[in-house]
Amino acid sequence: MNATSAPPTHPLPDLALVRELLGLLFDGFTVKAGAKLDLSPKSGNFCALYVTDAGAPGAVCACDIAFAANGGAALSMLPPNAAKEAVRAKELTEVMIANLREVMNICTRLVLRENTPHLRLDQVYPMASLPAAVAAAIAASTHRIDFELGLGKYGGGIISVLSL
Repeated sequence: MNATSAPPTHPLPDLALVRELLGLLFDGFTVKAGAKLDLSPKSGNFCALYVTDAGAPGAVCACDIAFAANGGAALSMLPPNAAKEAVRAKELTEVMIANLREVMNICTRLVLRENTPHLRLDQVYPMASLPAAVAAAIAASTHRIDFELGLGKYGGGIISVLSL
Protein backbone atom coordinates (compact mmCIF):
# COMPACT_ATOMS: atom_id res chain seq x y z
CA MET A 1 0.00 0.00 0.00
CA ASN A 2 1.38 3.41 -0.84
CA ALA A 3 1.17 6.45 1.42
CA THR A 4 -1.49 8.20 -0.70
CA SER A 5 -4.00 5.37 -0.92
CA ALA A 6 -6.92 5.15 1.48
CA PRO A 7 -7.25 2.09 3.68
CA PRO A 8 -9.33 -0.64 2.08
CA THR A 9 -13.00 -1.01 3.02
CA HIS A 10 -12.46 -4.75 3.24
CA PRO A 11 -9.20 -5.73 4.95
CA LEU A 12 -6.91 -8.30 3.42
CA PRO A 13 -6.51 -11.69 5.12
CA ASP A 14 -3.35 -12.89 6.82
CA LEU A 15 -1.82 -16.37 6.76
CA ALA A 16 -3.67 -17.42 9.92
CA LEU A 17 -7.10 -16.56 8.49
CA VAL A 18 -6.39 -18.35 5.20
CA ARG A 19 -5.12 -21.40 7.13
CA GLU A 20 -8.17 -21.40 9.42
CA LEU A 21 -10.74 -20.98 6.65
CA LEU A 22 -9.38 -23.15 3.85
CA GLY A 23 -7.80 -25.68 6.19
CA LEU A 24 -11.34 -26.84 6.97
CA LEU A 25 -11.87 -27.76 3.32
CA PHE A 26 -8.69 -29.54 2.31
CA ASP A 27 -6.66 -32.38 3.86
CA GLY A 28 -2.96 -31.64 4.13
CA PHE A 29 -3.57 -27.91 3.61
CA THR A 30 -0.58 -25.55 3.83
CA VAL A 31 -0.25 -21.83 3.18
CA LYS A 32 2.63 -19.39 2.86
CA ALA A 33 3.29 -16.03 1.25
CA GLY A 34 3.17 -16.47 -2.50
CA ALA A 35 4.54 -15.01 -5.68
CA LYS A 36 2.41 -12.34 -7.35
CA LEU A 37 -0.28 -14.01 -9.45
CA ASP A 38 -0.57 -12.91 -13.08
CA LEU A 39 -3.95 -11.21 -13.42
CA SER A 40 -3.70 -10.45 -17.13
CA PRO A 41 -6.39 -11.71 -19.53
CA LYS A 42 -3.85 -14.00 -21.23
CA SER A 43 -2.88 -15.75 -17.97
CA GLY A 44 -5.51 -18.50 -18.11
CA ASN A 45 -6.28 -17.81 -14.43
CA PHE A 46 -9.66 -17.34 -12.74
CA CYS A 47 -11.18 -14.49 -10.75
CA ALA A 48 -14.08 -14.47 -8.28
CA LEU A 49 -15.81 -11.11 -8.06
CA TYR A 50 -17.42 -10.11 -4.76
CA VAL A 51 -19.97 -7.31 -4.88
CA THR A 52 -21.72 -5.10 -2.35
CA ASP A 53 -25.45 -5.25 -1.77
CA ALA A 54 -25.71 -2.40 -4.32
CA GLY A 55 -23.85 -4.52 -6.89
CA ALA A 56 -20.59 -2.55 -6.84
CA PRO A 57 -17.29 -4.46 -6.98
CA GLY A 58 -15.80 -4.74 -3.49
CA ALA A 59 -13.12 -7.43 -3.65
CA VAL A 60 -11.77 -10.27 -5.75
CA CYS A 61 -10.07 -13.57 -5.11
CA ALA A 62 -8.13 -14.78 -8.12
CA CYS A 63 -6.40 -18.12 -8.55
CA ASP A 64 -4.14 -19.85 -11.00
CA ILE A 65 -5.25 -22.83 -13.09
CA ALA A 66 -3.38 -25.15 -10.71
CA PHE A 67 -5.43 -24.09 -7.69
CA ALA A 68 -8.64 -24.08 -9.74
CA ALA A 69 -8.08 -27.67 -10.88
CA ASN A 70 -6.55 -29.01 -7.67
CA GLY A 71 -9.06 -27.31 -5.39
CA GLY A 72 -11.94 -28.29 -7.64
CA ALA A 73 -10.82 -31.90 -7.72
CA ALA A 74 -9.98 -32.13 -4.01
CA LEU A 75 -13.37 -30.80 -2.91
CA SER A 76 -15.13 -33.79 -4.54
CA MET A 77 -12.23 -36.17 -3.96
CA LEU A 78 -11.71 -36.70 -7.68
CA PRO A 79 -8.49 -38.55 -8.50
CA PRO A 80 -5.41 -36.30 -8.27
CA ASN A 81 -4.52 -37.33 -11.82
CA ALA A 82 -7.74 -35.70 -13.05
CA ALA A 83 -6.51 -32.40 -11.63
CA LYS A 84 -3.07 -32.86 -13.17
CA GLU A 85 -4.66 -33.52 -16.57
CA ALA A 86 -6.87 -30.42 -16.25
CA VAL A 87 -3.81 -28.28 -15.48
CA ARG A 88 -1.90 -29.77 -18.42
CA ALA A 89 -4.85 -29.22 -20.78
CA LYS A 90 -5.66 -25.82 -19.19
CA GLU A 91 -9.29 -26.87 -19.12
CA LEU A 92 -11.44 -27.60 -16.07
CA THR A 93 -14.22 -30.17 -15.97
CA GLU A 94 -17.76 -29.05 -15.13
CA VAL A 95 -17.36 -30.55 -11.63
CA MET A 96 -14.12 -28.64 -11.07
CA ILE A 97 -15.76 -25.39 -12.18
CA ALA A 98 -18.76 -25.93 -9.87
CA ASN A 99 -16.44 -26.80 -7.00
CA LEU A 100 -14.23 -23.78 -7.67
CA ARG A 101 -17.33 -21.61 -7.41
CA GLU A 102 -18.10 -23.18 -4.01
CA VAL A 103 -14.54 -22.60 -2.78
CA MET A 104 -14.63 -19.00 -4.00
CA ASN A 105 -17.97 -18.49 -2.28
CA ILE A 106 -16.36 -19.57 0.99
CA CYS A 107 -13.41 -17.25 0.26
CA THR A 108 -15.79 -14.31 0.68
CA ARG A 109 -15.00 -14.78 4.39
CA LEU A 110 -11.38 -13.83 3.70
CA VAL A 111 -12.37 -10.15 3.35
CA LEU A 112 -15.42 -9.91 5.58
CA ARG A 113 -15.21 -8.83 9.22
CA GLU A 114 -17.88 -7.89 11.77
CA ASN A 115 -17.57 -4.19 10.92
CA THR A 116 -17.24 -4.35 7.12
CA PRO A 117 -20.02 -3.93 4.55
CA HIS A 118 -21.56 -7.17 3.29
CA LEU A 119 -20.16 -8.77 0.15
CA ARG A 120 -21.45 -11.71 -1.87
CA LEU A 121 -19.97 -13.78 -4.65
CA ASP A 122 -21.19 -12.42 -7.95
CA GLN A 123 -19.45 -14.70 -10.44
CA VAL A 124 -16.26 -16.64 -11.11
CA TYR A 125 -14.71 -15.57 -14.41
CA PRO A 126 -11.82 -16.77 -16.50
CA MET A 127 -9.48 -13.74 -16.50
CA ALA A 128 -9.96 -13.47 -20.28
CA SER A 129 -13.73 -12.93 -19.74
CA LEU A 130 -13.53 -10.41 -16.91
CA PRO A 131 -15.74 -7.34 -17.54
CA ALA A 132 -13.66 -4.28 -18.51
CA ALA A 133 -14.76 -2.26 -15.46
CA VAL A 134 -13.67 -5.05 -13.10
CA ALA A 135 -10.35 -5.48 -14.90
CA ALA A 136 -9.76 -1.73 -14.54
CA ALA A 137 -10.59 -1.85 -10.81
CA ILE A 138 -8.15 -4.73 -10.34
CA ALA A 139 -5.42 -2.85 -12.23
CA ALA A 140 -5.96 0.22 -10.04
CA SER A 141 -6.08 -1.65 -6.72
CA THR A 142 -3.17 -1.17 -4.33
CA HIS A 143 -4.61 -3.51 -1.69
CA ARG A 144 -3.45 -7.01 -2.57
CA ILE A 145 -1.93 -10.11 -1.00
CA ASP A 146 -0.86 -13.40 -2.61
CA PHE A 147 -0.64 -16.86 -1.05
CA GLU A 148 0.86 -20.16 -2.15
CA LEU A 149 -1.41 -23.01 -1.11
CA GLY A 150 -0.68 -26.71 -0.77
CA LEU A 151 -3.52 -29.22 -1.03
CA GLY A 152 -1.79 -32.41 0.06
CA LYS A 153 -1.76 -35.12 -2.61
CA TYR A 154 -3.43 -32.77 -5.11
CA GLY A 155 -0.60 -30.29 -5.34
CA GLY A 156 -1.42 -26.65 -4.86
CA GLY A 157 -1.59 -23.29 -6.47
CA ILE A 158 -1.66 -19.55 -5.88
CA ILE A 159 -4.49 -17.25 -4.84
CA SER A 160 -4.50 -13.48 -4.80
CA VAL A 161 -6.93 -11.43 -2.71
CA LEU A 162 -7.62 -7.79 -3.61
CA SER A 163 -9.79 -5.21 -1.92
CA LEU A 164 -11.15 -2.82 -4.55
